[in-house]
Amino acid sequence: MLTPDLPANENTRIKTLQNLNVLDTPPEQRLDRVTQIAAKMFNVPIALVSLVDKERQWFKSCVGLTASETARDISFCGHAILSEQALVVTDTLADERFADNPLVQGEPNIRFYAGIPLEHENGCRLGTLCIIDSKPRSFNTDDITLLKELAVLVELELVNKLPNTTDPVTGLSNKAGFKLLAPISLKVCQKLNLKVSVVYLFMKGLLSYRHDRQKYITILNTTAELYKTTFRATDIIAHYDENGFVALVSNADKHNTQELLDCLITQMNDVDFEVQHDSPIELITGVIDSSPFCDIDELIFNAFIKLHEQGEGL
Repeated sequence: MLTPDLPANENTRIKTLQNLNVLDTPPEQRLDRVTQIAAKMFNVPIALVSLVDKERQWFKSCVGLTASETARDISFCGHAILSEQALVVTDTLADERFADNPLVQGEPNIRFYAGIPLEHENGCRLGTLCIIDSKPRSFNTDDITLLKELAVLVELELVNKLPNTTDPVTGLSNKAGFKLLAPISLKVCQKLNLKVSVVYLFMKGLLSYRHDRQKYITILNTTAELYKTTFRATDIIAHYDENGFVALVSNADKHNTQELLDCLITQMNDVDFEVQHDSPIELITGVIDSSPFCDIDELIFNAFIKLHEQGEGL
């Protein structure tokens, strides 16, 4: 096993990482969504946002592992941050750097690793977005490009260079966040030849509750929670605008998505938003099948058209 060297700028790198105030903080949906997409995109059991600290690698986001950190001297990511290029190990047992590594010989039995360094704007590489499999596999230049696109999102999130992409009330993605994540999900569907559908839920009458802030927030949060439990972690869901919620559903046609939506509406009617209504809220939906080769604006436009058809002009 080869222990990773220290980068030439190690002192600055550690200081930069610590100044982000992200180490040992709770998981965040904005990053978890990226690792979930990565795991699905490449059909791997493990995807991580790993930050390389002084003596450990710590996982800010983790799919497929229960551990929150490992020692730096046995980490793959410690090697990955030594270069600006992707580190791809197609078979760890054939690589003298890793063949006898404890993470290869024991849990999680790493046989494949691909990691993209996460770079701060000052040039320091702080960690990686990486994917791991327990069996050898190939990884071509197109795959590297897709993983890099996801890594860019992580970089932007970590150093707060993104515009606000999270709705402050519901914790879901907002319109800006949806428009960042949805195109990547479409690329996943293109790569895996999966069906795509889009659902838009319009809550007619919702804005009449804005005079009662607490009631308005209760309605939004109840709807958001039901959206999260109805749709899957890999679906892209958002509080898209003041009146509505949207979901980009992968590997599902219109019929499958309509079943999910019917379940959602039944639950919403059952809980009655946990508030005493002054006036009724009418739920109007639009569901469409689409090609993953459409751009996101076209998808949303088509969903709006369907919504207006259902709502007779709203």
